[in-house]
Amino acid sequence: MTVPPDAPQRTLLIVDDDDDMATAFRRVLEREGWTVHRARTGTEAIALSAGMGELGGALVDLVLPGAGGVEVVRQLRRAHPSCRIVAVTGLGAPAIASAFRDAGADAFFAKPVDVHALLDALGGPPA
Repeated sequence: MTVPPDAPQRTLLIVDDDDDMATAFRRVLEREGWTVHRARTGTEAIALSAGMGELGGALVDLVLPGAGGVEVVRQLRRAHPSCRIVAVTGLGAPAIASAFRDAGADAFFAKPVDVHALLDALGGPPA
C-alpha cells in the first residue's frame, strides 16, 4: 500500500528486543501509514510512552529485558487508555494469553504473526 502524503498518521510503539522481528513489524506498519517508535526493553517502553502524546497502538513482546511484557501492557493501558495494545510472543500458552488480556491487551498472537490479523487487531491502517 502506498500512503498518500496528506493521509493522517497514528503513532505506534513496538516493544521487542529482537531486532529482526522489530524491523519486520516496523516495515509492515510504516507501509500501512503508522508512525512507528521502538523500545528494546520494557523499562525503556514505559519511559518512552510516558513522554508520548496520543498513542494509537502498541505491539508488545512477552520476554523483555527490564520490565516484562505483561507489566509494559499494564503501564501502557494506564497511561494510554484508548491505545490498541497487541501482545505477541513465541510462547502460545493459554495462561500467557490470559495474563496479557488481564493486564489490558486487546489482542494476543503467538509468533509467527499473520500480518492481516495484526492490522485488524490494531484497528486497521490509519484512517
